[in-house]
Amino acid sequence: MTIRYIDHVLIAVPDLDAAAEQYRKLGFHVTAGGTHPDRGTANRLVVLEDGYLELIAVHDRTAAWPELVRHLDQNGPGLFTFAFGSSDLDADVARFRSRNAEGITSLQAEEPQEGELVTSGAKRRGWRSSRVSGGERVNPFLIQHDSTDEEKRLKLFGDHPPQSHPLGYGRIERLEVVFPSLEEGEAYFRDGYGLSRVGEQSVCPSRQGDRIFFPLAQGQLEVIAPNSPDSPLNDFVSLRKYGVRGVVLTVPDLDGAASYLAGQGIRITRSPISGAVQIDPADALGARLVLVKE
Repeated sequence: MTIRYIDHVLIAVPDLDAAAEQYRKLGFHVTAGGTHPDRGTANRLVVLEDGYLELIAVHDRTAAWPELVRHLDQNGPGLFTFAFGSSDLDADVARFRSRNAEGITSLQAEEPQEGELVTSGAKRRGWRSSRVSGGERVNPFLIQHDSTDEEKRLKLFGDHPPQSHPLGYGRIERLEVVFPSLEEGEAYFRDGYGLSRVGEQSVCPSRQGDRIFFPLAQGQLEVIAPNSPDSPLNDFVSLRKYGVRGVVLTVPDLDGAASYLAGQGIRITRSPISGAVQIDPADALGARLVLVKE
């Protein structure tokens, strides 16, 4: 398996300048980003240790990814989907197609496409990606960049040298991915993407959900499903069917993070058990961001 890590998470926004300013208030360094030629979209990035958050906006509805346009129209800003990083995209696509041909999964990896971003300073970076079709919603896609490691990181920062985050954000620790049932979620990533879970099923009392985990070389997936009519996950399932609901990020100091965010006028809640800091989604353009100690 060459699907190795969570490459990046896409956060759909209506206005990039306003989104960048708001994410700076959250203690992120936000890059100048760039445009996707002939794709009808533009972005700003939050570059982390082992992945990034992509603030993405539509500037040409006729050329943009139809599902992204639909998401913004129907749901407004917020978490859209995410990408798995691949070290051998062609091999991962072939494995995907083999599982589909054998009837193991109904998901289908599409033909890889070339992608490119151009910064305002005319710097370019490229990649190849494969979208995944099938199911009822937008599926995580596969991506392989034209560079790796430090070269890739430098390219992500675009026109300017790398900078640290004022709040010290580190990595994407995990993604919360919600499904109507745990069985459906496990089959989705096992049979479609070829991932393997670890450990036994457990319960999250605060979300009233059953969950399992899929570890990756960098980060992990927490697949969770509501187990009660009163679960807060039910609203997400009713609206989206399935998809990414939350991003868990690491910071060096939770108390310091809470104080910093409060000083910026950002609304937060703290877990009485772990001390984790959850940013009010209304202050993160609809995205559910949770901070844990690195």
